Amino acid sequence: MAGEVTVARVTAADRADWERLWQAWQDYMEGAVPMAVTAASWRLMMCDDGGLTALIARMAVGTAVGFANVSSTPFAWTGGPVLFLQDLFVQEEARGAGVGEALLRGVYDLADEIGASQVFWMVDEDNARLQAFYARHGIRTPYLRYMRRPWPW
Repeated sequence: MAGEVTVARVTAADRADWERLWQAWQDYMEGAVPMAVTAASWRLMMCDDGGLTALIARMAVGTAVGFANVSSTPFAWTGGPVLFLQDLFVQEEARGAGVGEALLRGVYDLADEIGASQVFWMVDEDNARLQAFYARHGIRTPYLRYMRRPWPW
């Protein structure tokens, strides 16, 4: 799968493609986000002030092959917003074609556009391939993630 990759913010017209990719991401992660949560997240993505944005990657022929979900939040150490890259997913058959890099560049461009001083994300500690990808595009921090409780789904 070769060709130019474009990345743009999702619009209402992208819903079916984003939901298809979102489901593929859940399948890959062996998770199952309830449809009501997915619908609520989509509504936030469609609001200018929802705090949640999705980018979608398409090959030159128009096929949607990946997405990135990001949230913006004020951060006490910067006095302004930072972006949290919640999810970045590229369909298996599109990996190695520059889609992940294009999506990450789109996230960085969004950060610059809204004046976010930082972008951060988490990576599966057992996924060496993904860690190598992110090491080419960012710096690893020494912090671990903790949560109040496991996800309910």
